[in-house]
Amino acid sequence: MSEGKTSVIKSEIKRFSDHAHEWWNPNGRTKVLHQMIPAIRIPLMKSGLYDAGLVKEENKGKSNMFEGIKILDVGSGGGLMAEPLALMGAQVTGVDPTEKLVEVAKEHLKIHENLKIDYVCDTVENLSVNNKEKFDAVTFFDVAEHVSDVRQVLKASVECLKPGGRIFITTWNKTFMGWFYGIFLLEYIFGIVPRGAHDFRLFISHEKISEYLKEFNCKTLEVRGSWYSLWKRNWSFTSYTGVWYAMEAVKEK
Repeated sequence: MSEGKTSVIKSEIKRFSDHAHEWWNPNGRTKVLHQMIPAIRIPLMKSGLYDAGLVKEENKGKSNMFEGIKILDVGSGGGLMAEPLALMGAQVTGVDPTEKLVEVAKEHLKIHENLKIDYVCDTVENLSVNNKEKFDAVTFFDVAEHVSDVRQVLKASVECLKPGGRIFITTWNKTFMGWFYGIFLLEYIFGIVPRGAHDFRLFISHEKISEYLKEFNCKTLEVRGSWYSLWKRNWSFTSYTGVWYAMEAVKEK
């Protein structure tokens, strides 16, 4: 990772590094992430990118729906999000400051023939210096709750986005219910998420995210609540945004 601006929290890097070898285990520590991608992230992006006019009409609803779309996956980790996007035809660049996770992502990519993803071990702040307005879309999935300065990281992410491009964001809301459900229940009572995975001090409201986005010339288009069922053990969208939310914004021209 090159030196420069950073919002990296060293303890987060260590925690992710210690469990990097488990990243692709769908029944392991990242099970909730594995489930979230097809249930929340992909549907959010499908509707958003289609509405943006970035999806070719002939590809709508097909396996190559994202063909030709350039996507930056911020906080790409071990590649759980980058690979599905590339398999749908997108040209993906994944950026993450955790060296061991980037190694895992590159190694797992070898199982696919002719699937190209550019993984960069660095911060998006550094990446943005030479990649202004390069991408049609940026994913900012579950990044906000793991960085020390979300405004700085979000700013750099938006700088990489083309005017008219879309940014997709998911994270935990900074509410009592966000803490009670996301930390107390999921981590300490049910053990669905590993203990210590989240710090409530780093949670942030979607209103604050929208405020930052407006500062960076982006307009929030949609905020959807999301919910992980303790009984069904799956993700779904909901009208309630007080626990966890998914949002989409456009960089205005």
